[in-house]
Amino acid sequence: MNGVVKGLCKGAAVSAVTMVIALTGVGFYLALMLLVIAMEEGGENLTVHALPFAQTTLLLAQGIGFDWGAFRLTITPLLLTLLIIGMIRAWCLRWGTGWPVFLGGLCTWTAITAGMAGNVEATLIDPWWLMLVKSAAVFIIGFGTAAFGSSATRESLSERYRALTGAMVRRIGRVSAATGAMIIAIYLILGTGTVLVWAIRNHGTVAELFSLADMQIGSRILTTIACVVWLPNLCLWGLSWVFGGGFSVGDVATFTLWVSRSDGLPAVPMFGVFPDAVDNDPLRIVLMLLPLVIGLIAGLTVMLLPRCFGIGIPRTFQEYDHRSIAKDFICSAVALCLTAAMVSVAFAALFACSNGALGHQRLSHVGVDVMQSTRIIGQATLVGLFTAWLLVLVGVYAVFGIRWARERHTGQRRERISQPHDGVTNHESAITPRVVNSTHQAKEEQGDNNESAD
Repeated sequence: MNGVVKGLCKGAAVSAVTMVIALTGVGFYLALMLLVIAMEEGGENLTVHALPFAQTTLLLAQGIGFDWGAFRLTITPLLLTLLIIGMIRAWCLRWGTGWPVFLGGLCTWTAITAGMAGNVEATLIDPWWLMLVKSAAVFIIGFGTAAFGSSATRESLSERYRALTGAMVRRIGRVSAATGAMIIAIYLILGTGTVLVWAIRNHGTVAELFSLADMQIGSRILTTIACVVWLPNLCLWGLSWVFGGGFSVGDVATFTLWVSRSDGLPAVPMFGVFPDAVDNDPLRIVLMLLPLVIGLIAGLTVMLLPRCFGIGIPRTFQEYDHRSIAKDFICSAVALCLTAAMVSVAFAALFACSNGALGHQRLSHVGVDVMQSTRIIGQATLVGLFTAWLLVLVGVYAVFGIRWARERHTGQRRERISQPHDGVTNHESAITPRVVNSTHQAKEEQGDNNESAD
């Protein structure tokens, strides 16, 4: 009983400490930013609103949007969300990952969220039950990553997994999970690189927007740092753009590889990094082929790497084991299908989390078309993976066909060479030569014989 109570207290401490650290950090930063803006731009001191703003920001990081007069904001700052999840994970790894810790932490986390939701100055959009569900999801993700990261939990799950599945199923699951994670990581790196290229190319536009807003250097720096919490959202939009999907800012702006259109886009400095259209057709084709090429390379790695399936070409014709090779090809096809499904589901969820609203009516949807972007990434990845599968299949059996034809040709040639020798041998064996037994005698011996005869 004491252990359960102790676990509940540890879980409550995990939630309380995480929320206090997050609220303190965000609150102090917002107070500093509002103070600098008030000093440089003039006007009333807004630092008294720092705590309500911080509470609203933490709710927004959990996917809970709000209305502030005519302004609506529902775009989740994913970087802040990841930081909160990381803090929950760190404290859970420190204080335990048992069921009492989970229950105590979950109840405390949702209770704190409900308390903040009742004290903010903005109008929250979601109903109470949905806010609690979103808040609980954030804590569950953080606790789940800590639980799976714990060695004891991981070993227990591994033992159960081995008991329920065979070696081939475990091999397929391991390969597909590792390949899917690798492809997702590469795509996210590409999205980050795309945003960096945008920022380098369009930094002059951002400076012009700051000048139009008449913002001083301190306000520019602090607002730019504040916008960094939406950097993962921008990276996901950049990934959709570079693969041919694109994104939009409501009905006022659309950005794709072919079109860069804006009509009445708000003068927000962050919008200044948005890209222009790509006029170079070969470059556009190369960008759209990137997921296919990445899928092709990943598929070849899965097929040929010894730690995966290690499908190779036997050194001799006699070493071909068709049953084993066919089983490897079937298992690798299943693994590649699971990999493509994992990539599609992951990016469908990420794209959905990155979208939101910046207002009403014309700005009610900011982000990517989830279905279109997921289809572009998923289909291109699937085509690349199965192109690799077909290349290996054709290569293995093409070499088998060549060796089979060569082996057959060699056998026929040996038969043709051996047939004439057999005929000659039979003919020679049928003719038996006559042997004459004659003995050579000297002349003296012949004379003696004649005299004795007389």
